[in-house]
Amino acid sequence: MVFENVNFSDMIKQLEQMGFYEVILPFMLVFTIMFALLQKIKLFGQDTKNINIVVAVVIAFFFVRVPAIIATVNQFLPKISIIVIVLLMFLLILGVLGSGESTGWTGWPFFIGMIGAVLGIVWAVVTSVPGISTAWPRWLVITSQDKAILLAVGIFVLLLWVFSDKKTDWDKIVEKAPGQFGFGGGKKK
Repeated sequence: MVFENVNFSDMIKQLEQMGFYEVILPFMLVFTIMFALLQKIKLFGQDTKNINIVVAVVIAFFFVRVPAIIATVNQFLPKISIIVIVLLMFLLILGVLGSGESTGWTGWPFFIGMIGAVLGIVWAVVTSVPGISTAWPRWLVITSQDKAILLAVGIFVLLLWVFSDKKTDWDKIVEKAPGQFGFGGGKKK
């Protein structure tokens, strides 16, 4: 294969030794942001792309000249990127739960799904940090006795729900169940 002798970790270390992260990336970032801002606000008038490029390059060179600012940016941006990734995962979970244009979960199932999504994201972020224990708290560990109790309570609640309305039969209950729980479906009256 072409890449069998290539070690990407060594390539990253070589880029770091050459100053890629301290000079090139901050320069490109500041240049791009400044150029975009100057193009948007049209500070020097219409059709002044050349002037905007020169001003953005000068500002980017001044920015790269100060090591303290570069160190701050190198510490700040990875943290921001983690926050952006966490927010994107949250939006992905929202999309899975159907909060977009499609008719997805509504009511209590959506609320419970959101709580589960937030707890899952918090757990994923916290357990990804080195040095933090990844074990569940003792009160969250479900034993076989807890499972039996939850099953009994679930059956009891289901029976109460089924037999609470004396005028309905099983077919009507099954027919209206999806709409009652917010999953869509069910026949409208």
